[in-house]
Amino acid sequence: MRIATWNVNGLNKRRKELVGWLRENQPAVVGLQEIRTGSARVLHDFRDEVAKQGYYAEFHEQPRWNGVAILSKYPIGVIQKGLPGQEELGARLLTASTAGWSFTTVCVPFRAGKAGPKLRWFDSLREYLRKREDSASPAVLCGDFNIAPEPIDNGVHEPNGRPDKSRPGYRKKEQSRMRSLQESGWFDLVREANPDVRMFSYWNSAALYCQDKGLRIDLVFGNQAVLDRLQSAETDRTLLDQRNRGKRSDHAPVIVELS
Repeated sequence: MRIATWNVNGLNKRRKELVGWLRENQPAVVGLQEIRTGSARVLHDFRDEVAKQGYYAEFHEQPRWNGVAILSKYPIGVIQKGLPGQEELGARLLTASTAGWSFTTVCVPFRAGKAGPKLRWFDSLREYLRKREDSASPAVLCGDFNIAPEPIDNGVHEPNGRPDKSRPGYRKKEQSRMRSLQESGWFDLVREANPDVRMFSYWNSAALYCQDKGLRIDLVFGNQAVLDRLQSAETDRTLLDQRNRGKRSDHAPVIVELS
């Protein structure tokens, strides 16, 4: 079973690329972030387009910003749209049941300035997941977390070879939230499959992409029931490699293979 996550940074912009990628890779379930459209017509047309590829689709959207989606080869039962108590920060969470699994996709706020709203959102996410905890059933949590979990995941903010802990995504309090999530039973599947491999999922510019100075902030977590089925995991850089040299910055899909 192949699952994936991808911050598409605009459904209109990535629609053709996304449909081609689905056709080529055939993931069973995909979490999408930053679909950035509240247009019913766009979503209707996209739903029809992916249906031709064999996918059901559900969305939690808002005009122009944010927005998340789940695509699945199996029927989707929506459980939750939006993180309870954090609606003011936009359409950033979608939970559904599909293929007998719980599947949640999120887009954690970036917050370059004060970290407070981002930390509160993350705390609410952890509480939401705790209330839904069922260790016996497979559960996946994926998306753009805007936090690089470990120094090996940060290839950008390293003046003098040391991570700059003042930068968003690497601040001490953000790191502590990430650790607490993992300590509560969520396993970082990419890192579990590649313990010592430096690999990234986001590059802020084409120049940084060519230098391979990125961040691993697009993450796929699973509970123990999912970890037991883990086969492999990777960042798929194929699409970024195929783009014109000046347009290679952005997020790459992350793919996890399960038995």
